Amino acid sequence: MTSAIAPINDRILDESGKLRPAWVVYFSELDRGDVGTTWSPPIVNLTVVGTPVITGVYYQNSGFTDFAIKIVPATNTSSTLGVTTCALPFNVVADSVANVAAGTGVSFGVITASGRTLFLPTWTTVAVPITITGRVKN
Repeated sequence: MTSAIAPINDRILDESGKLRPAWVVYFSELDRGDVGTTWSPPIVNLTVVGTPVITGVYYQNSGFTDFAIKIVPATNTSSTLGVTTCALPFNVVADSVANVAAGTGVSFGVITASGRTLFLPTWTTVAVPITITGRVKN
């Protein structure tokens, strides 16, 4: 979803027949798409040693939301399937999956539409950064 708002109170063309600047900006924004929204993912029941850095970003385009969450452990983190969750700040129409990558390991989390919740898979004492990515219908 773009943040550009059509300048409907401004004529689209100037006296010479060229696009007015407000409309040029509007059409440029449409082409660029969503530049992303950062957020602080509220991960619940994540077991940590030290204080990890947790960041997130999501993009909304053409009826879908793509997101990424990065967990950088201070020492290590652990998660339990069905217990460790993250509330998502965007609409979710259908259940989906999330890819969870840590080092050379990959597993999957589950996203429920009814609660807009990401359920993380089980991992134990992982000391490398964890990247979670997914796409949902919004």
